[in-house]
Amino acid sequence: MKLRVLPNMDFSTYVDSARYPGPGRIRVLDQLAQLQTERSRISRAMERGQRVAARIVGRGTLAINQNMAREVPSWRTLWSIRNSGTIGQLAVSLPNNTVAMENGLRMTSIWHFDGLDPEVRLVLSAEDPAAYFFGYAPVQMKIIDDAEVFLDGPTIRGEPTVIAVRDAACLDAARGYWEAVRSTMYPCAAEAPAVDGLSERQRRVVTLMLTCSSDEEIARRLGLSVRTVRTEVAAVLDLLDAPTRFVAGVRLREYLSAVTV
Repeated sequence: MKLRVLPNMDFSTYVDSARYPGPGRIRVLDQLAQLQTERSRISRAMERGQRVAARIVGRGTLAINQNMAREVPSWRTLWSIRNSGTIGQLAVSLPNNTVAMENGLRMTSIWHFDGLDPEVRLVLSAEDPAAYFFGYAPVQMKIIDDAEVFLDGPTIRGEPTVIAVRDAACLDAARGYWEAVRSTMYPCAAEAPAVDGLSERQRRVVTLMLTCSSDEEIARRLGLSVRTVRTEVAAVLDLLDAPTRFVAGVRLREYLSAVTV
C-alpha cells in the first residue's frame, strides 16, 4: 500500500477526556437507569392495553424505517443517540439526513464510539462536524422537537418495535439522558486519520466510496461534477494500489485496523 500515516492533529487530550469521561460516564449511566425505568413502565402499560401517552411507530425493522421516514419531514429538531451502526445503515441514513437538514431540520447526532467499527468511524469523521459527534452513548434514543422521544418498545410476536412517547416523566428522563450524553461528546471530525498524499476531498471521496454505489451519488453528495469525482476515485485507487473499489475497500479496512488504537 502507498498510504502512510501522518501524525494526527493534536486532539489527544481532548479526545481521550471525552471518550473516557470518568464522572461523565457515571452521570450517563445514572440518567440511563432513570430512562430505562420509565421506558419499562410505558412498555408494560402498552402491553396491558392501558392508556398512556405513547404510540407504536412500527413493528419490525422495515416498517419502523418506513414509518419513521414518513414522519421526518414534519420534524424541526432531532436529538439523536446511536449506540451502533453499519456501513449499510449509513449508506441509507446519511443521505436522508443530509436532505432533511437541507430542508430545515436542525440535527445533533451522537454516536457511541466503542460500538462502531473503524470504517464506520471513518465515514462519520467526514460528515458535518456541527451535526455529528462521538460520545459515551450506550443506548439509542431520539428526541423530536423536544416533545416526543423515540425508544425501543416491547417485542410483539417476536418482532422489535419502536415507541414514540410524550409521557411527561419519560420525556424528562430522556432529556436527562440526552444532557448527560451531550456532556461527553466531541466532533466526529476529531477522529479523521491524516494520510500522506490524500487530500481532504479525496478523504471525503474515500468515505463515500464505502457508502455510495456510484460516482453519480458521490458527485451529488459533494456537489461536484461526475468527471471530477471519477478523477478523484482514480487517484484514491492508485494510492491504495487497488484495481477495483472492492479491493480498495478491503485494503482500506486493513489500513484502518492497523492504525486504530
